[in-house]
Amino acid sequence: MKTTEEQIRDAEEEAKLLMGYANALTKVSNSADDHIKLLTLDENMKLWVEIETSLKSAKNLLPQEIKDNLLKLSKYVERLTLSKGVSMSVTDFNSLANINMQISEGLLAVVRNSLAKEEAFSLLKCAIDLSNAHESKDSSELVSALDNNLQLWVYIKTLANSKLTPLPSETKSNLVKLADYVSSKTLEIGKDISNVNGKVIESFIDTNLQISEGLITNQKIA
Repeated sequence: MKTTEEQIRDAEEEAKLLMGYANALTKVSNSADDHIKLLTLDENMKLWVEIETSLKSAKNLLPQEIKDNLLKLSKYVERLTLSKGVSMSVTDFNSLANINMQISEGLLAVVRNSLAKEEAFSLLKCAIDLSNAHESKDSSELVSALDNNLQLWVYIKTLANSKLTPLPSETKSNLVKLADYVSSKTLEIGKDISNVNGKVIESFIDTNLQISEGLITNQKIA
């Protein structure tokens, strides 16, 4: 399965292409050169065919309702392009351009929200596992929970350090600091798992819950 960075990169690429073809369609709408019009329409339709193929993939993480709406738009673009071609009116060209602009603007927001929910769920699960392991006083269970939590925070730190991750610089910085805290404290605990500082485990749990809630509600992480 694709990584978060790859999914964001794909969404950004599709958004840029949609925006680019929207501008191209607007420019050629009044052109008298049928060859240029045909090339622009052909390239735009190819893009929508690619989007349609992507939507049908099991790996596509967009909600089903949005997939269905995009598939309908794709079919509309294909029908309009194939039925009218270069004989399209300026209104027709503008209609195609507006579709591209609107989908471009909404695509990244939808993908990023879906990804945020996935990360929020992972943080919540780790918090629950840590709580259960701490209460059960089972060392092996606690080691497993700590390891999974550490791996998640290493992954979050990697995302926070990536230029592709659409978060404010301050938020990224705070996530990196939290990841470093989790890493250092987890290593300390690992030195003597039989004598765990309960307050540290509780701080891990509270941190996960707070960040999870922040991701779900799209609030800035302070």
